[in-house]
Amino acid sequence: MSMSTTKREHLIDSFIALVSEQGMSASGVDSIAKYANVSKKTIYNQFGSKEALAVEALTRFSNRVQANWEQDRVDITDPKALFLQFFTELEEVINAGLFHGCIFVNMCREYPELEHDIHIAAKKHKQAVQHELLSRLELIGCYDSDQLFHIELIYEGLMSKLLVYQDIRMVQSAKAMVLQIIEQKEKLR
Repeated sequence: MSMSTTKREHLIDSFIALVSEQGMSASGVDSIAKYANVSKKTIYNQFGSKEALAVEALTRFSNRVQANWEQDRVDITDPKALFLQFFTELEEVINAGLFHGCIFVNMCREYPELEHDIHIAAKKHKQAVQHELLSRLELIGCYDSDQLFHIELIYEGLMSKLLVYQDIRMVQSAKAMVLQIIEQKEKLR
């Protein structure tokens, strides 16, 4: 790995950490440079602009999340536990005091134009989440798009509530609710 690649990865990791904690608007180039302990010139040399850094960071972060999903499939053999892992991860992040909301939703709020590259990167990630949730539902034997929609609403709504309350009991309640939805569907088969 070249020094340039290492710097680039360091900037991406620093950007994700800073934006997760403080949001995009509070993360100007000066703040990013200070947080990453690099010069502003390095940021511009590596990415050209803050927005280009943001797009690449979101894309790379999404790829890492999706790689974690693949690892979940190796590590978790029970289909229900695999599906509920989305909620289990939220429990872990809340317990660690590291939940700052969904970086993809937060970025869309700051870049609401649907055609902006940042918004498009966030949308691609949300589509990947939907695809992964559906795939995990299918492993349980559920093929209902309405059911997927309801579970997505619970999950996305939960993340909004957690941003305000940071209450682990909300995750546990949502997890129980989703399990109930899945089990009701199983009874109907």
